[in-house]
Amino acid sequence: MRNSFSFLPACLAAVLLCAGLARPAWANPSLVHATPAARQSVGAGTVTIRLDFDSVLDPFHTRLVLLGPSGVPQLLLASPKDDEQQAISVDVPLSTPGAYVLQWRAGGKGSGVSHGSVPFDVVAAPQK
Repeated sequence: MRNSFSFLPACLAAVLLCAGLARPAWANPSLVHATPAARQSVGAGTVTIRLDFDSVLDPFHTRLVLLGPSGVPQLLLASPKDDEQQAISVDVPLSTPGAYVLQWRAGGKGSGVSHGSVPFDVVAAPQK
């Protein structure tokens, strides 16, 4: 007669293995598209800055800071815009031509924080 508990270690091992594999795969948000794009030149005036990410953003851990030609940091107030909350967008008046760097920090829902920067140039508007 077989012991009815002989399968218990195998079942316990299977449950522990499945529990380890069933953890959610939360990754930090990754930037998938930026407007303006890195090293792009845009005309002076109101510039729409938009960053698209591969996961839902946590607005409390997401920040945009713009460094202009003067080097003075400017905090941009931006929040998730689309229904999926994977993009942030803000319109910024930029009248001074020169090199700009958009520094971003993005926190995901239930994940860590990632960061990066997007350099771009503002060129003078053509004279009419």
